[in-house]
Amino acid sequence: MSHNDAIDERDLATLGQLRDLYAHVDPVPAGLGERLKFAITVQALHAEIAELTESALLATRGSGTHVEPTRIESVTFSAPSVGLMVSVGQSEGHEDLVRIDGWVTRPGAAVEAVMQDRAVTANSDANGRFVVHDLPHGPIHFVIRVDPSDPRTRPVITPTIEV
Repeated sequence: MSHNDAIDERDLATLGQLRDLYAHVDPVPAGLGERLKFAITVQALHAEIAELTESALLATRGSGTHVEPTRIESVTFSAPSVGLMVSVGQSEGHEDLVRIDGWVTRPGAAVEAVMQDRAVTANSDANGRFVVHDLPHGPIHFVIRVDPSDPRTRPVITPTIEV
């Protein structure tokens, strides 16, 4: 067998053992895939990033220890161009789903609630209020388009939280 021949069963078994070793010794951090997708999206959109400024019942994850995040009740994000406050409650008639009531500082903004398997957009009213119904529990981030009619306006993206 030369170096140009295809990989045989013995090679595949060795590679499988090596994969298992690394999975045990140095596993891929939880949530890495989601963080990478977020970073790529931000780069592709040239978006502005909102900061988490205030929260109630929110756990942060340390780099050295594994901490399960606590579901939030309300959280506030701020960016130079817009502020966002969201409050999370139970959807009426659905114990396993949440309702998000939100307020943005810019009326008429489009607010997209982005989860792993779906995205739901709501437009804020003249007071900046919007509601998103019947979302599952899990990680979520928001993409705010202050002027949805102008494609040149940079979106604002919040960090991911657990609802």
